[in-house]
Amino acid sequence: MNKKGLSLFALTMIAIGSTIGSGIFKTPTSIAFHVPDAMWMTLLWIAGGLVSMIGALIYAEMGGRFPSGGGIYTYLKEAFGPLTAFLYGWCLLAVVSSGTIAALIVIFTENVQQMTGFDPGLKSTFSAVSIVVLTLFNMFSLNSSKQFANISTVLKIVGIYGLLVLLVVLGDQTVFEGSIPVGEIMSSEKAQGFNWASAFVGVLWSYTGWHYASFVTSEAENPKRNVPLALIIGTLVVTLSYVLVSIGYLKVISIEELVAMKQMENPPTLAVVAAEKILPGIGGIATSVLISLSVFGCAGLYVLATPRIIKQMSNEGLFFEMFGTSHPKFGVPLSAIILQSLWAIVLVFLWGGFEDIINYVTITEWFFLMLAAIGIFVFRIKKQGNEDGGFRTPLYPFLPLIFIEIVHWFVLNNVASDNPAAYFGLLVIPIGAVVYFLYNKLSSKSN
Repeated sequence: MNKKGLSLFALTMIAIGSTIGSGIFKTPTSIAFHVPDAMWMTLLWIAGGLVSMIGALIYAEMGGRFPSGGGIYTYLKEAFGPLTAFLYGWCLLAVVSSGTIAALIVIFTENVQQMTGFDPGLKSTFSAVSIVVLTLFNMFSLNSSKQFANISTVLKIVGIYGLLVLLVVLGDQTVFEGSIPVGEIMSSEKAQGFNWASAFVGVLWSYTGWHYASFVTSEAENPKRNVPLALIIGTLVVTLSYVLVSIGYLKVISIEELVAMKQMENPPTLAVVAAEKILPGIGGIATSVLISLSVFGCAGLYVLATPRIIKQMSNEGLFFEMFGTSHPKFGVPLSAIILQSLWAIVLVFLWGGFEDIINYVTITEWFFLMLAAIGIFVFRIKKQGNEDGGFRTPLYPFLPLIFIEIVHWFVLNNVASDNPAAYFGLLVIPIGAVVYFLYNKLSSKSN
């Protein structure tokens, strides 16, 4: 029997810590480029928080129904069978986790390059070497990597809230002057050029992580009350933080400057520029160091986490046997870790820039978040999983339908764009299907 040890506070910290990441340091320039209006940028951050909250409430129910672990992989397998679960694990390895590692290391490299001034043409090589070092560090020094991850998480939170306070208090620009009023948005000529779906990529990248908080339902005290409450409080805190930081940026940097930064060949990290403006000299350097340590530690968590899903798939006969074993001394799924890191290096050279990588990752990841959310209808109709005393998604079926429709709009509009990074991630899915059937065919022959 699992010990119900996670309090409301602990659950709330998980909800906040698993969501706040690197995005808010970097993505507002891209959002401003696609929606160059301060008020509507802010409303997009609020919309991202609402979508995340609805998704978290759906996943809170599914986490209660299947508390044994596996997260989305388990939900998809239970709802749609082994092929769909395999495709999620395949994309987690080939797109989501490896792409996230690549994106985080690109931010790390950009900050180091700006601090040291090494040749920008060497950034991809530096990123590749950094991934190798990060992988070795996490494979062979687990205790050290866990401690570093904890420290980097603290630094990340301190950095965000410290920057927030400085921007809001010391910034002196008028933020919403000249914004399009709500009543005029449909008729505004300026708004006709807004690309809402592309702008939402940066928003949803920044919010991704809320679903991890629903995976600990079985370990929570009074889960029926505390899990949804923690998800609501956590999402509200993250949303408020993102909204305030975004407004803070606009108190020191104009919309026009944000758009110009996005168009630079070697753009600086927004948070560093903002900190340098309010604290010349020390502000930019301190922020660069905090961001570098934060994203390096966060990437380390992905190096270790996803290979365990691959190992589970292998142990269940859904993936190659060599990925189902752990290193006898270090206890990590070594083959899966090496494969994931090698592919992350390929993605660095393939896409190069942070924005292309997050387009590649975010659309595919949210596609599977949407697909798993559809599973709640399957579970309700078939009465699958644990239905006794667990959390039930409020306003069912309306909230799940709203979540599914918004994510469907987001994915479809980005796939229809002319940006190959926006749909190449999804093209990995049919390749995975071919691998799945070939693997099953080879397995049946060997048996």
